[in-house]
Amino acid sequence: MKSKTITLLLTAAIIAIFAATGIQAGTEVEDTFEITTPGYDEASRKKGPPQFKPVTFTHKKHTEDYNISCGECHHDETGTPLADLKMGDDVHTCHECHNIFEKDKDNRNDIMVHENAMHGNCRECHKQVNIDAGDPKGRKGPGPTSCNDCHEKV
Repeated sequence: MKSKTITLLLTAAIIAIFAATGIQAGTEVEDTFEITTPGYDEASRKKGPPQFKPVTFTHKKHTEDYNISCGECHHDETGTPLADLKMGDDVHTCHECHNIFEKDKDNRNDIMVHENAMHGNCRECHKQVNIDAGDPKGRKGPGPTSCNDCHEKV
């Protein structure tokens, strides 16, 4: 009788541990990381080596210091912000959907091109920050908008 009770309690404990782990599972995000583009490395480039290094993104600073919600960057397939996201939720990385790594001459602004998606999202937000800070054109202010502001030259 005692062994059945112990077995039952151990089974319940194991189930509880797995359930709690599943609830906490999600995407672990580093405070700072390099935004890299799979499929866009030196070996696959046709125009020669890149001129700039990948951007080092400060995820923690953007979410905590600047109070930017997850949905400002993370969105669904229609571009609608994922409003109910919170830190640690499981999300797709940008290049999973924006998975074209070379611009097409006929459609240079294709949002599915990873570079266009990154530049569009970051620059537009930074321009708005600068407009809110008093620059009507959005080029000067706390939000970096030029290549050298975000990318270090190679």
